[in-house]
Amino acid sequence: MAVMENIRAGANNPWMKAVFAAIMLVFVFWGVGGAGGPTNQTIADVNGDRITDTQFQQVMRNYSRTQGEAKSDEDQSRIAAQAVAELIETRVLQQTAAKNDIEVSDDEIARYVLQIDGFRDSDQKFSDKLYKKNLKRMGLTQGRFEGQIRDQITLTKLSELAWSGVRISEEQVRRLYMQTQTQVTVKMVRVPNSMLLDDVVVDEEAIKTFVTTNEADIRIRYEADFKRLYKKPQRAKLRQIIIKSDGQTDPRSRMDIVVAALKAGDDFSEIAREHSQGVSASNGGDVGTMAAEQLSPSVAQAVFSTDVGDLTEVLAIPDGLLLTKVEARFESEITPFDDVKADIARAITAEKGVGIAAAAYAQKVLMQWSADGSPSTELLAEQSVMALESPPFAVGNPSFPGLSDSPALMKAISTATGPGLISQVFAVPGGRLIAEITSLEAPDEEKFEADKAIVRLGLEVEARKQWLAAWRSDLVARADIVQYWRP
Repeated sequence: MAVMENIRAGANNPWMKAVFAAIMLVFVFWGVGGAGGPTNQTIADVNGDRITDTQFQQVMRNYSRTQGEAKSDEDQSRIAAQAVAELIETRVLQQTAAKNDIEVSDDEIARYVLQIDGFRDSDQKFSDKLYKKNLKRMGLTQGRFEGQIRDQITLTKLSELAWSGVRISEEQVRRLYMQTQTQVTVKMVRVPNSMLLDDVVVDEEAIKTFVTTNEADIRIRYEADFKRLYKKPQRAKLRQIIIKSDGQTDPRSRMDIVVAALKAGDDFSEIAREHSQGVSASNGGDVGTMAAEQLSPSVAQAVFSTDVGDLTEVLAIPDGLLLTKVEARFESEITPFDDVKADIARAITAEKGVGIAAAAYAQKVLMQWSADGSPSTELLAEQSVMALESPPFAVGNPSFPGLSDSPALMKAISTATGPGLISQVFAVPGGRLIAEITSLEAPDEEKFEADKAIVRLGLEVEARKQWLAAWRSDLVARADIVQYWRP
């Protein structure tokens, strides 16, 4: 019990007493106290102490009362597993509390009961009548209810005893404060690896060898890119005229005028410019080459059943009527694997070497930036990259896209004492990054001294929460538990 004795020494800490006094537990009627009630089948054994099916069913009823009935068998199993885990953990904690002589007085229970809103009348005074009425409604005797309260306060005292040993150093407080309060702006250049692929020198003889020895890997790449690169769907080059419904004139009568003009031999482009209300009107109705998948099913069916050079029938669309001219049609095409395997091998080989090329180019940008005091637009233009400057952000919460991709960069920014170019190229997913801190405003010592108590409190609450979760898990892991039934 040496560990428990050590943390017990901190239990009278004034801060801890204030925290404990501020806690008002949201009480859930677990029904796992020593009063128990009838027991039957054992579902688990915790250090020789039985947990019964009766206790489990009581917890499940409480879940149903507070959370509603499970909506599926999967939810029911999940809730049941959670209930068993909570029963086991609670029993372990109760045993630990007993070993450490943690007790709860009748006065403490009474004070707890007096704080429950449901037992107060309209004048906010404790009502013995409401107390007994609500217990009866919940199917609890006063003795059983107060026994549950005793268990809950006991577990709270145990938790307080455990986390009282957690300490937050001045350095931790200062570091968090500086990270959240220091404002910086950053100028950065991101060099994507893809921009350097053409700079990678690929030996053609090595490509031939790669194709021979790595055909399986090349085929995997081919299949992954098949739909995007190597399978061209059925397509058609189209012009369209759209007549929209305006609520005043019939779009059908206006479309009839268009169709009559086209049948008389008028140029589709000119008619589209004059009459169409679609976005392509100024371009003579030209919507380019479109795949069947890019068109609605009804339009696709009409387009690909119409001869080249002809007009489709007039189709109803959500905002009016559509007439389409099919200027050309292209059947689906598949590029065979053998036709592109050398190209794929070349791309794979280039990708393997592109990281070196990107790093070398980024280092060149960094050296020039350092020498001249700003990035060279000519050098950046060589690879079509540009310098971007972020808005002000807190060091501990980078909001500019890309900055948080490099933990090393964020560490460098957080430890910087002032503006300046960071003399390092940073690796980020898919490329490299060069950055300069263009402004840095850190809070002064007087402001830190004024705010540090609040920062410390937040850190302590979070640290104690994490410590308590780990401590409880460790207690359960070290307990002698036999689980006879699993949901």
